[in-house]
This record gives sequence, C-alpha cells and structure tokens, in this order.
Amino acid sequence: MKSLKTKMYLGFGIFLFLILLLSFSGIFFLNRLSDDSKSIISDNYNSVNYSMLMLKELDNIFLFQTQLLNANLEETAKDSIYSLISTHKKRFDKIYIQQKNNITEPGENILMKKVSANYSRFINKIEKLSHDKKEFNEELEITNSYKVLKNSINEIYLLNINAILKKSDVAENTASTVITYMSIITVLSLIITIVFIYYFPGYLIAPIKELTNKIKAVSDKSFDQRVEIKANDEIGELSESFNLMAERLKEFEESHLDQLLLEKYRMETLVFGLNDGVLLLDEKNNVLLINSIAEEIFNLKSHDILNKNINRFADESEILKYVLTLVAEKNTSGKPLKINKNNTEEYYSAEYIEIKRNNIHVNQNKILGLVLYLKNVTSFEKRDLAKTNMLATVSHELKTPVSSINLSLKLLNDARIGVLNPEQEKLLQSIQLQNKRLLNVINEILDYSQVETGKINLSIDNVDPAQIIEIATFALMVFLNEKEIELKVDIEKEIPFIRADLEKTIWVLVNILSNAIRYSPMKEKIILTAAKEKNYVIFSVEDFGAGIPPEDKERIFQKFVKDKVNFNRGTGLGLAIAKEFVESQGGRIWAVSEINRGSKFFFKLPIAN
Repeated sequence: MKSLKTKMYLGFGIFLFLILLLSFSGIFFLNRLSDDSKSIISDNYNSVNYSMLMLKELDNIFLFQTQLLNANLEETAKDSIYSLISTHKKRFDKIYIQQKNNITEPGENILMKKVSANYSRFINKIEKLSHDKKEFNEELEITNSYKVLKNSINEIYLLNINAILKKSDVAENTASTVITYMSIITVLSLIITIVFIYYFPGYLIAPIKELTNKIKAVSDKSFDQRVEIKANDEIGELSESFNLMAERLKEFEESHLDQLLLEKYRMETLVFGLNDGVLLLDEKNNVLLINSIAEEIFNLKSHDILNKNINRFADESEILKYVLTLVAEKNTSGKPLKINKNNTEEYYSAEYIEIKRNNIHVNQNKILGLVLYLKNVTSFEKRDLAKTNMLATVSHELKTPVSSINLSLKLLNDARIGVLNPEQEKLLQSIQLQNKRLLNVINEILDYSQVETGKINLSIDNVDPAQIIEIATFALMVFLNEKEIELKVDIEKEIPFIRADLEKTIWVLVNILSNAIRYSPMKEKIILTAAKEKNYVIFSVEDFGAGIPPEDKERIFQKFVKDKVNFNRGTGLGLAIAKEFVESQGGRIWAVSEINRGSKFFFKLPIAN
C-alpha cells in the first residue's frame, strides 16, 4: 500500500531527478567544451609561438651576417657582431629544442627534420663565409638558405594555425551541440514539471475535496452520502471509515426518529399551552417554532414565517422590530409591551434565552439558537399601576395639608402674631426644613406617577441650551455657595437650538447638578459643558466626589434606588424621572464613574431643524 507520504516523496523525487539531470548534463557538456578549448591553447598555441620566435632569431642572425659583409668594419666591431650572432644561435637552438618536444600535429615531425637540415646548411654556409674570402656566389647561397629555412619554419607555423582554426570549429560545433542538448533537456524538464504541477496536486487533493463535501452534507443530516474512492492509502482507509460512519448515523437516526418525534410533540404541546408568547430561532435566525400567543402579539402567521429568517418580517411588525432591537443590544430591561387583545390591555415582558452547547475542546460556547420569550405580566403591571395611582392620590391629598402647614409656619414667623424665643425659633426652623423636604418628596412622587401612567405633558419647542444652563445654575447658586464649590461652565460657541421641553429639561439638569453638589467635598469644583455632536447637543456634569460603586452603575436610573451613604436623603426617584423625561423627548441619558475619582453624567437631546 502506497501511503500519502510515499506519493509525496515520489513527487519530490521527480523534481530532484530533473534537477540532477540538468546539473549533470550541464557539467558533462561544459567539460567537453573545456577539453576542446584546452587542446587549442596548450598544444597548438605553443607551436605557433615557437615558430614565431625561431623566425625572429633567424632574422637577427641573417641581419648581423649581412653586416659582416662590410669590408670597412674594424676587428673589434666584427668580434662584437660574431658574439651577437652566437647569442641568437643559442636562443634559436633552445627554441628549436622546445618546438621539437612539442610535436602536436601529424607531419609536424617531418617538417621539424626539414627545418633541422636547412638550419644546419644555413649555419655551415655562414661559418664558411666567415673564414674564407667573401664571394658573391656564397653570399647569394646564404640568402637562398635563409629563405629556404624561413619557408620551412613558416610551414610549421601555418600547420598549427590551420590546426587551431580547425579545433576552433570543433569547439564551436561542441558549443552548438551543448546548446541543442541542453535546450532539449530543459524543454523536456519544463514540460514534465508543468504536467506534474498541474496533475499531481489535483491527484492528491481531489479525493480530500470530495470527502470534505460529503462530510459537509452529513453535517446537514444527509446521511445517504457515500464516498467512492478506490485508493490503497490513508485516503482510501478514511473513505471506508466515512462510509461506515454515515451508515451507522443513518441507522441511529432511523432508530431514534420516533423518540425525537415524541419529544418534539411534547415540546410543542408545552409551548402552545403557555399563556406566554414563544418564538424559537436557529443559529441563522430562521424560525423553527412560534406559538399562537406570539402570532397574535407579532401579528404574523406561522405558515408565512416558518423556516424563514425572522429579520425579513421586522418591518411588518413594530413589536417584533422592538424585540429584535432588544436582542441585538442585549438589553433585557426594556419596558413591558402593551398589547390590545379583545378590547383589553395586556402587558408582556420581552426576554430572550440563548441556546448554547459548551464545546470543551475549544473552550467556547457555540450558540445553536435563540428563544424569544414574551412573558405575560399584565397582573403585575395592573398592580403597579394601581400602586402608582394610589401614590399619586395620596401624594395629591397630602400636598394640600402640607401646603397649609407651610402657610401656618410662615404666619408663625410673622412678628405681628407674636415674638418667639430662641428655642421656639430653632424648633420652627426645623419644622420648616422637614416640611420643605416632605413637600419635595410629594412633588417627586407626583412627577413619577405622571411618568408611570404615561401622561407626561410635553411642551416641545426650539430651546437655547445656554438658557437651560443659565436657569438651572441660578437656581442652585445658594447650594454652591454653601459648600464653596466652583462651577465651571463651558458652552460651545454658536451651539444650535434643541427640540425640547424647557421646564422638564431644566428639571433634569437641576437634578443632576444637585446630586453633583451633594456628593462633592467642600471647596471642590464641578464642570458643566454643552457641545454639539452630530444631530444632538450633549450636556455633561462632572464632579470629583466619591464616585459610584460598580455594582450600582446599572441601577442608578431605576426607581427607588438610593446610595448606601446618603440612604436617608431623597426618594431615589430623581434619576429615574430624569431618564423618563429625557427619553420622552427623543434623547438618552447615561453616566460614567470611577471610585474616589468622581462621576460624569451625560444626557443628549436632538437639535432643532
């Protein structure tokens, strides 16, 4: 059985063979070309050089010999010329011996013997002429011997020159042959490589790709998939294992289908029997199940939305769009939904539950679906509304006697009725303070009851943010002076007007500033800013007090929430009312805080068009 590893080794072995083939072919042909070149340089070149040197020495001998023919030469000059002739003869003899030992071409040995004979004849005639009387015939014979000798040396020169030219042609032919063979080998190697690159990866990947597609099909619960890969390697074994797995999965599915249907029937019975709305989604937000309550709330029909993406129907139902927004923002603190059913009002609290399966191998939770749960809270809302109405009624009824008490306290302060002693004045001041506090509590409860009942009367108009800040800060100037707090106001230049209710926006800013003053140490500072950001104007109030504990950050805008330090102050309704006032005007309020470094509250309202 050939494994994938063996096949990969085989593929890389082909590449290695082609590389070695190119390398050894190049080395072989380059060596042939080098040998031909060396034969030209090492053999024939020396013969040509020796021939030229012998001709040079021969010319020198003949030249000095012709000078001896001058009868007017002195004996000393003749001796000098004889010495020079002797020197050139020695050089000629030495070069002759070197050439004799460098016979390279056929026939060159015969020419060397011819040169030797002609050279001996030429030297003998020179020596004879130097001892005998010089005659014209002898001088002519020397000249003829010189020419014959020179011609014989030229024959050696021409023989080697022709040999060099012939071997140069051989070298050129060898180079041409090398280029031809190397080109053929390169083209064949390139063709083999391209074919290998094109087919070999596909040969390895094709079965893997097929197996991957089949696995994806099985993951979609299509258990009839089978892989027809006949291979004696790991892929073949994997294919057989996959086929066996698909077959077992199909058997398992068929054996548990009845049980699954029973469980599904039980779940549907439970869901459809609830008095709450339930909508079940898969991981792609496709609708798997919706009960009749949810159909009625969303005004959708199951046969229209089953197995379809729920986001496609968001524009058809405002309630569904609102619920999906809560899910997207992971917000579970939204207001209960008010639904008119059979001419009666019912309230539903929107919640969602993520269906997860913990994957222990990768240590993360994979979301498999989502349950939108609309809990019927009508009874709780009605009780809460009744409680709010009762508080509003009681507060309204209390406001009249408290106002009467306040009027009586003012009369007691009038000296015309009678002068009070110091103890009575202190007691009267304490009663006035407590009465004022009680009146503030009653007013806050009345404001909140107005919010709870949804009867907020807004007077929206174009308002200057600077006017809001001016009125709010003026109202709190006494409290700022009491704690010697420095208020820094920073309003952006040319800040635009906003669409808001002047009275309620001032109330919100006063409430936030009052809290900042309350939690700021003596002689501290508070920073109040207003600036435009996109289509809103953002107000911010920053103090440098104790800050808000992390566990209270998410609760400070809820009703009846008070801090532990100043628990006895206020009702815990101020920020909850501020939140309702801001959101009812199309804005948003939030806060950031850090322990022992203070808090910063923000709220934004839309700018006027």
